Amino acid sequence: MKKIPVVMDVDTGTDDAIAIICALMSRNQLDIKAITAVAGNVPLSATASNTLNIVDLLGHTDIPVAKGADRPLKRELQCSVSHGATGFGDVVIPASARPFCEKDAAQMLHDIAVDCAGELIYIGTAPQTNLATALQRYPDLVGLIKKVYLMGGCLVGGNTTQASEFNAYADPEAMQIVFRSGLDVTMVGLDVTLKTAVPMWVKEAVERVETPEAQLASQVIDFCLRRNKEWGYDEANLHDVVAFCALVNPSVLTFKKYYMDVETEGTITRGMTVADFRDVCPDKEKNVWCAEDIDLGRFWRWFVDLFQTYEKK
Repeated sequence: MKKIPVVMDVDTGTDDAIAIICALMSRNQLDIKAITAVAGNVPLSATASNTLNIVDLLGHTDIPVAKGADRPLKRELQCSVSHGATGFGDVVIPASARPFCEKDAAQMLHDIAVDCAGELIYIGTAPQTNLATALQRYPDLVGLIKKVYLMGGCLVGGNTTQASEFNAYADPEAMQIVFRSGLDVTMVGLDVTLKTAVPMWVKEAVERVETPEAQLASQVIDFCLRRNKEWGYDEANLHDVVAFCALVNPSVLTFKKYYMDVETEGTITRGMTVADFRDVCPDKEKNVWCAEDIDLGRFWRWFVDLFQTYEKK
């Protein structure tokens, strides 16, 4: 089976970490060309280091890791509090001695897209500053990326404000550039990811798997559960893992295509991802596939099976 060429863009981040682990366990399906980091959940120095440390701890030193933007396109960086100061909660892993790629994220993405000749898949689980920067710098990129999967936005509501999800709120101008670019975009937003609070049977099943991947994921999940119980922060939702699942196991989700845009000027509505539910803009082409629902039973079975099957290998 021909492997799918992929670039991941992350702001690691607890749920980003588990999405990366899932991707690394899926290299029989994926040709992971690079992982790029951007400021988001925590500053770039932490998101980049967390990413490189995970990749190297799990033995994938052949995958380049590149640094990207250290702030949004037009705004001050506002980080999340729920991932802790390091982005990894109280989980500590060894520091990698490997250097970051000399290219920045935008150049890395463009060069890989050229090499892949229109077959590259981009998975972004962070503010979309890196992809937007690449689109501005390299206009030919639109014709070189086959598909974009994003964790971000929401059809209704938010988690950073009453109208906005964190990644869209953090850099709404970047998200707007991506939506308006002409790329084939699938948005996996809070409409489905907020349904994925980790059940205890899933936590316990992953804990029983005796691999470094499962042990690391279990530590992260344990922190997220304690974070919610002790400090009242987010539930242990696997937001970014759902976006990854949309690529490798899309039948778990249901999608609908809308004309979508992003609010960049509003005070209450900054970062709101706005769908044309009633086709009131018939002259506007539907530009974003949006995840609307998820089969939780199948999602959790896929998630646990990924760890258990990897252990058997």
